[in-house]
Amino acid sequence: MHGQSSLRVLVIEDDAPTRANLADILEMDDYTVEAVGTAHEALDRTDWSEVFAVILDRRLPDAQADDLLPLLRQRAPDAAVLIVTGYADLQGAITAVRLGASDYLLKPIDPDLLRASLARMAERRRLAAELRQAEERARQAERLAAIGEVYTGLAHESRNALQRSQACLELLAKRLRDRPDLLDLINRIQRAQDQLHALYEEVRTYAAPLHRLERQPINLKALVQQAWDDLAELHRHRQSQLIQRDDGGKLECLGEPRRLEQVFRNIFENSLAACSDPVIVHVDWSRIEHDGTPALRAVVRDNGPGLTPEARCRVFEPFYTTKTHGTGLGMAIARRLVEAHGGQLEVGNAAGLGAEFILTLPRDHA
Repeated sequence: MHGQSSLRVLVIEDDAPTRANLADILEMDDYTVEAVGTAHEALDRTDWSEVFAVILDRRLPDAQADDLLPLLRQRAPDAAVLIVTGYADLQGAITAVRLGASDYLLKPIDPDLLRASLARMAERRRLAAELRQAEERARQAERLAAIGEVYTGLAHESRNALQRSQACLELLAKRLRDRPDLLDLINRIQRAQDQLHALYEEVRTYAAPLHRLERQPINLKALVQQAWDDLAELHRHRQSQLIQRDDGGKLECLGEPRRLEQVFRNIFENSLAACSDPVIVHVDWSRIEHDGTPALRAVVRDNGPGLTPEARCRVFEPFYTTKTHGTGLGMAIARRLVEAHGGQLEVGNAAGLGAEFILTLPRDHA
């Protein structure tokens, strides 16, 4: 079996030979294994977010599975729990399932039965993730439809009003060219109008349907550098640096360059706004297998203050922003463009300071 390297399994088994045997079987199948001998050791874990499955001995020196299961469900609600026991006990199996166990195996463990059980759990996990993604796409489609209706209703009259006011301001500026104090006020009004126009354009970009992408081979490393260079006005007078690192492999995919450049520009703009000098933005590239498909992954990380817990949860929500000025649509647009290319854009877990975003794109088709 291959492709399980991203799945972490926690083995809680007090018998050392059995624990070692389970670890050997799982590691041969490319699972990442952590093995402990007591409930206390297991509950000492602080990070349960990456645990895919727990293999739990029904009788431990310091706890019974019936008592431990509810605690495991609290800490890792999405993890599957497989009970192993040396006793054939129908009532015990029923109780374990009622408490949230996904399966129940008898010792000595049959490796094929163990593999089959974990494969079923992995498939359920995959289907659940696909369902969540489909539900999120449906919610996004509803939001886009609502925003599109509002935009259509406002845009025409608002654009006409902006054009009329702009014409009046230009005429007024000509008449008051000898009054610099008043010209300054006119310039401020014009800048405010420019910001309002930019807001309309960003809403239009977000709400507009994504038509067929004009796909072509893209050198992603060069594209990222171009996106950074396009923001020269924001960073040319600052201490700033873009650092790209890769494993030496070919960094190409099929996609629409203009759209993917916008994704990286939006991320870089956030970094430049959030970071104090010197600004350092890293883009680390790797070639991976994602859902069984060859993919490219870019981890974009800056050296700023990072994201608050609220921002981590809401950064991709339309109109959510922590900036004084801004529409809050940049990252929502970025995720939508990445998903249109068949990829994913997620918030990462940066070690130390800094915001981190993880972008994954298919290698053979975008």
